[in-house]
Amino acid sequence: MNQPHDPILRHRAHPVRKLALAFAVLSVFLTGCDDGNSSSHDDEQVESAGRLALYDQDNTSIKVLDLDSETILSEYTLPGESPRLYASPNHRYAVIIQRSDDFVSFLDSGFYVEDHGDHLHEYAAPPSFLSYSLSGSRPTHYTTHGNISAIFFDGQDGIASSVTLLSDETIGNGQVVSELSLTNNMHGVAKLIDDQLFVTYRDPLITDTTLPAAVDRYSFSNGILSFEHRYSEACPRLHGSAANDAFITFGCSDGVLAIDLTKPTDPAIKLSNPESLLEDSRIGTLYSHHGTDEFVGVAGNQFFVIDLNSPSDPYQELSLPDGVSRITQGFTAHAETFYILGDDGNLYLFNVGSGWSASEPVQVVDALTEDGIRPAIAVSRTEDAVFILNISGQQIIVVNSNTGAVLRTINLGFTASKLVWLGLVQSDEHNHDH
Repeated sequence: MNQPHDPILRHRAHPVRKLALAFAVLSVFLTGCDDGNSSSHDDEQVESAGRLALYDQDNTSIKVLDLDSETILSEYTLPGESPRLYASPNHRYAVIIQRSDDFVSFLDSGFYVEDHGDHLHEYAAPPSFLSYSLSGSRPTHYTTHGNISAIFFDGQDGIASSVTLLSDETIGNGQVVSELSLTNNMHGVAKLIDDQLFVTYRDPLITDTTLPAAVDRYSFSNGILSFEHRYSEACPRLHGSAANDAFITFGCSDGVLAIDLTKPTDPAIKLSNPESLLEDSRIGTLYSHHGTDEFVGVAGNQFFVIDLNSPSDPYQELSLPDGVSRITQGFTAHAETFYILGDDGNLYLFNVGSGWSASEPVQVVDALTEDGIRPAIAVSRTEDAVFILNISGQQIIVVNSNTGAVLRTINLGFTASKLVWLGLVQSDEHNHDH
């Protein structure tokens, strides 16, 4: 096995969060503490459907929509290219990635929780755009596992890849959990699982692609990342990764590489491609959720449920009608359903707990047209709902995530092309990988 070059490891302290309470809060959401004479308190909870951060493509700005009042709370000009929007691990912050601009910025939804010793207190303050930002070459893949997110900076010719680890706590403090600089550039991915970082590796001899072909494992202790192992199981043209409590998986041109997290040495196994995989196709995107043991692999318009506990027969294909192409897909908040939005405007729902049985498709948005905006979906973490951007970009369709029933329509009055849900979630909802 080739030994790795020593990467450059940089670490910044992971301080205890100290949130200022001096800013104004929205009284409609805020429930105040009492005078402290009681020896114990019930948790102070905010009842809210949350907020959506939306990218207004015509005005090149980020707008924050309150889902309770259906009003825009704030707007922030965003110079540069159209961003990709993600949620921080605990869904307080919008992570705004502008790849070609080499820039990552953050928006505070205003929702947060404080530990008051004998009780937890939830707050809903006005949103704000943070002055804190990250700069690095080609920030691309963003993954979350547990309370930590990883941003993989691809780099480019002459600029090596790097990894930045973040938590809600460090974002609020303008710091990072840790950073790792690699030795060359690649279109890679990284994921911190408990005390181990799994990160892709591209041998410098690979020159026909920037896709990596192997996986490295680092230990993570007291903020320090230390190289441990390079897996000998090859994963040519690696793209896509997902993890649950038992496995981390990677998409390869010739199958799926899976690392078993339940065994002491974290051994790897390799699955061949599904027999029904179309010619010249490969699994290049993977989805997981802590609420199910199974993964979903995406290969073009083919979907495969992957059961790693059944390595002799690991694949179950989910079917879309002929001629329908996928637009977006993923697990709902509690992994009761896996959804696929087709370009015909139908939402295809598969019941995870009932053997991935398919429900009747539901028409939720208009069919995609050449000049239409590509619909996007944000999943609520407080209710069984998904928010779907219609092809006009001027409407959000709120849909029951289990039945597909349309609950309501929100008219925006501007043209949005990206959205992400932000708000207060239960602690067991944080471990959602996508």
